[in-house]
Amino acid sequence: MQPSFSTIGLVGKSADSRTAPLVATLLDVLHQRGARVLLETGIGQYEHPSGCDVAPLEQLAAESDLVVVIGGDGTLLATARATATQNTPMLGINLGRLGFLVDVLPDRAAAELNAVLDGAYELEPRAMLETTLLRDGAPIHRGLALNDAVLRVQSMVRVIEFDTFIDGLDVGRLRADGLIIATPTGSTAYSLSAGGPILTPNLEAMIIVPICPHSLNHRPLVVSGDSVIEVKLSSGSRSPAHVALDGQDNLDFAPGDVLRVQRRPEPMKLVHPRNHHFLRMLRSKLRWGEHP
Repeated sequence: MQPSFSTIGLVGKSADSRTAPLVATLLDVLHQRGARVLLETGIGQYEHPSGCDVAPLEQLAAESDLVVVIGGDGTLLATARATATQNTPMLGINLGRLGFLVDVLPDRAAAELNAVLDGAYELEPRAMLETTLLRDGAPIHRGLALNDAVLRVQSMVRVIEFDTFIDGLDVGRLRADGLIIATPTGSTAYSLSAGGPILTPNLEAMIIVPICPHSLNHRPLVVSGDSVIEVKLSSGSRSPAHVALDGQDNLDFAPGDVLRVQRRPEPMKLVHPRNHHFLRMLRSKLRWGEHP
């Protein structure tokens, strides 16, 4: 039996003019169903019924049974990282472009939300990454990513040199524009643009994808989801670099620093309308089989 959702949190991209009318539509649905509603601070400025509470994102996730994210994949990525410790399921409504994570269209939002609240939904676990940045052997930053951790050069066209270790085994020094370490979810993001494979979300794996390697011998690599990956920036590297988590959190990465990446023990939970299928979604969004 599917878990029921009685307290619903609404999160949205407040700068988008399309968000306010969609919030109003969803509030009508939730009010008619007698649900408790929490509005994230950013959209709490919109006109809303007096029974709605406004709360910061982490509090909203802690008190909600379901978080509805209105925006693009980037909005859901940021929400997932900020609320990961609460492990609250998320339903995405797409105001972006492709929308691999936010798969409900705005004109279907009211109907799909009603169906989800009636129990007609699928709950899909999505692996996340835990990252640790070490300097002189000591951790200086810990972070999370749903899509990927990316090492790359800062603000210039120049290669960087780094060593990669998988479960303690040195797999070689690489000269490239950067490196992507991605989850199956992230296989349709930057990794795909860099020539990496698409993985179905249920695979327990991670992808290591060089960005424009200066040797054709270096190819994308799929490793076990239980692996521990470490990347060390060469002490002789002259190029300033940084690490980006989901393309949003950016950290300075200095020569001699080590980035350690492993799968987070607890996945995030993504809610889909019933009959959602990853491969069908890919075919639609990537236009497989269509004539040019």
